Amino acid sequence: MNKKIVLLSLCTAGALLTACSDDPSSPNVEPNLGYSSAIEEPIIDPITGEIIPTSSAAVTDPVIDPNTGEIIPASSAASAPIVDPNNPQPMSSAVVQPGMSSAVVQPGMSSAVVQPGVSSSAAAPAQSSSSGLKDYNDNHAPKESYLPAAGFYSNLTIQPLSGKQGGQVKCTFDGSFPTQNSESITAAKQITENTVIRCSEFLNGQALDTTTQTYFINEKVSMPVVALTVNHHDMFDSTDGLYATGNLTNNGGAGGMWGGIGVGGDDTNNPKCTEPCKQANFWKEDELPVHVEFFENGSSTKTKNWEIDAGISIIGNYSRYKPKKSVAIKMDDSLYNDKSLKYSLFKTRPEAKRFKSFNLRNNGNRFWTDYAEDAMLTSLMEGTEVDYQRSRQVVVFYNGEYFGIHDMRERLNRSFAETNYGIDNKSINVVKNCSNGDKGYQNGWCPSGTNGASASEFAQLVNQITTGNFEGENNQSYKQVSEKLNMVSFAQYMIAEMYSHNGDWPNNNIRFWGSPNKGIPFKAMMFDLDHGYGFTPGIMDFDVENQNMYQWVLGSATMDNNGGNQGGQQPGMGGWDMGGFGGGANTTLGQMLKKLLSNPDFKRLFINQASILLNEYLTYEKVQKAFQNIMSTIPSSEQQRDEQRWPRNQAKYHWSPDGSDIMQFARNRTETVKQETKQYFGLSDEVSVSINASGMGSVLVEGTKLPSSNYSGKFFSGTSMKVEAVAGSGAIFMGWSDGSTENPRIVQINGATTITAQFK
Repeated sequence: MNKKIVLLSLCTAGALLTACSDDPSSPNVEPNLGYSSAIEEPIIDPITGEIIPTSSAAVTDPVIDPNTGEIIPASSAASAPIVDPNNPQPMSSAVVQPGMSSAVVQPGMSSAVVQPGVSSSAAAPAQSSSSGLKDYNDNHAPKESYLPAAGFYSNLTIQPLSGKQGGQVKCTFDGSFPTQNSESITAAKQITENTVIRCSEFLNGQALDTTTQTYFINEKVSMPVVALTVNHHDMFDSTDGLYATGNLTNNGGAGGMWGGIGVGGDDTNNPKCTEPCKQANFWKEDELPVHVEFFENGSSTKTKNWEIDAGISIIGNYSRYKPKKSVAIKMDDSLYNDKSLKYSLFKTRPEAKRFKSFNLRNNGNRFWTDYAEDAMLTSLMEGTEVDYQRSRQVVVFYNGEYFGIHDMRERLNRSFAETNYGIDNKSINVVKNCSNGDKGYQNGWCPSGTNGASASEFAQLVNQITTGNFEGENNQSYKQVSEKLNMVSFAQYMIAEMYSHNGDWPNNNIRFWGSPNKGIPFKAMMFDLDHGYGFTPGIMDFDVENQNMYQWVLGSATMDNNGGNQGGQQPGMGGWDMGGFGGGANTTLGQMLKKLLSNPDFKRLFINQASILLNEYLTYEKVQKAFQNIMSTIPSSEQQRDEQRWPRNQAKYHWSPDGSDIMQFARNRTETVKQETKQYFGLSDEVSVSINASGMGSVLVEGTKLPSSNYSGKFFSGTSMKVEAVAGSGAIFMGWSDGSTENPRIVQINGATTITAQFK
């Protein structure tokens, strides 16, 4: 049953939704995420919940200064943004550490008795049938609600409800949409436990207005709360529910990653079948209507900060088998009335606040081990040319029932570029590895999204690289592919994945975004590092503790065998000849990297990017700080409650929420990768290199901005480095401290070196 059928059944049951779509062209895939200028959703302050007025101008492609790569803000609604299409830069602000959240406030309680006929809009914006952001528009007064505002109460009484337009008010308490046969509240109703109420006014058989409110009674939560309202039967019924196993045959389709016996042989969290249980309901691609309410400061929140109507679906691969499941929340105004959310969901880059979707993740394959490894590792890429999913920890309730801590994540789809770069999502493509038969399949790659989305550009680029000849200086073939693939992003991505010791890669979990035909080279998107950092069950011939990642991806430096143990070279599953869980391209990242490393310019770039990352971004100190930032948002009381709700086998699965296992692996990881890099390329020891800018300007190293204008770092001796002086506004580059005026230039590193660009 797909989302169209679910919605159709709701519509025919009682003419409940005036905007239900039965258009057969509406696909059961990610919706078109384009903007419409007809209605502008408001921006809501994440702390106060107040509306920040915005213009209603349509979104346009941003304009970026081609010299600095910075987005130039529009001076008015009509101004065109500015972007160097060859190097789009994400929106930025003051530096915020990944995983940071606002200070934890102790929960408070309140009580309320709402009299019939009294609007609750004074306490919180009342909702219309969409119960979404359109009602918050400053130009439209919010409609009256039948119910008191959602929130946290010590006690609550709902007085009899009467229609505002002469109809009858009908309500449900199980997350389903009301029908004319639903209950009427004709006497005062005491709410004594967490409850979700949906009410509609019916007139002449039509639902005129629907409001959804979640009430928490004596509930204390010191983390952000996401309250989900969804039809209980459709989501949780033991036979039909999407979250459930359902009725099975053939033991649920035993087999798969661990031979049908579960992790370690006896993962018995689901007594009906063994992992992956692919006949279970939770493998279906159905999407159900959901109402989402958000309380930024948990039970201290006076009024909900936002709410939307959207679709919910189960996501993930083998992590679907875990008792707590990951879900995607997708907005689609053609189905659910709400097309997007304007809110700073994440503290990193808070200006990037327009969202068409987000995930609530169960921590994937790390469900049994920790809360933070994947989010922590990917967050280390902030400030690099590698994109990743911003993240924060939240507590989720389904229909008022506690479901524990989830990782709220960005989705890596076409709207990611729109949210983070201001680029119209229809002008780019997001591609991912996939299997033959998947929609849009192109030689191992598929597009993410619809409405013209295609993987053909990337598939052609992969073929061009894996069949090309890039040897020699001034290689024209290399210059051509450099216009289509962001080489800094690709190099940094490969280095970071190898540092992460990810065995479920490089033939799986691959995504890139861009559109070279429109002047936007493909950039790498890093995600799903669950199988990194010493956790890689089920991958044959992958040494969980000591695997040399250069051999896993490229093979031996002295052997031209397309990848040594062929990790990263072939599709499919297992490590001995498959390179991760794969199932896609025969010409994959390992072959691409090996081909590109035959070019002297890329080889130099790769080695220097490895030095920058391993000395500035991928360090033990940065790992420790990023992990602590995330865990500081999870109070011990919330962790204990989550562990009680979802017990872990601490002895068997090494449950380590304090990060001790992660920190142990991180302690020597940077030095290990440095030695592997040195060994593979035959490099000498590191030496100190100082790179400075005197005056108004900066220096790029291999096309990369350095962490500071006066930078001192470690690079391998006996190598060379490409540096470029970039003058600031009104400044002029005068030359280098050694008298050279060549710019950009190649500098030899044969010992401790100082490089200074002089500006006036």
